Amino acid sequence: MLRRYTVCMKQVPINIKEIDFDALVAEAVEHIPEQYKEKLENVVFKVEDEPSPEQRVKLKLRNSDSLFGLYEGIPLTQRNGAVLLKVPDVITIFKHPMVDIYRHLTPLKEQVYETVWHEVAHYFGLNHQDIHRAKST
Repeated sequence: MLRRYTVCMKQVPINIKEIDFDALVAEAVEHIPEQYKEKLENVVFKVEDEPSPEQRVKLKLRNSDSLFGLYEGIPLTQRNGAVLLKVPDVITIFKHPMVDIYRHLTPLKEQVYETVWHEVAHYFGLNHQDIHRAKST
């Protein structure tokens, strides 16, 4: 007689003090598809706890709005092939909004990757509709 068993893994809530969020972001950056990662130039990835007051105002975020990541720079599609000698583009991943929503490690890691990829896609000039379409193909 064949018996099937379902194994349920109980997810333990994460302790924010014990999690190395920077390492989660670094791992997500390492998992960017190679054809995109090799074309990233002059981009800085950084982790902040929350968006700054200036970023919240610039993006017209309400107090109830959560922001997981932000790309600040000039997308490749808007550079017209010009090589710009300027400060690097910056992709910021915000720790607290994600940890407040994703209380378990596996979904948190998935969201960190999705956020990193989303912001990298903006660097390549994709808009939200393009990102969604690329994800579903």
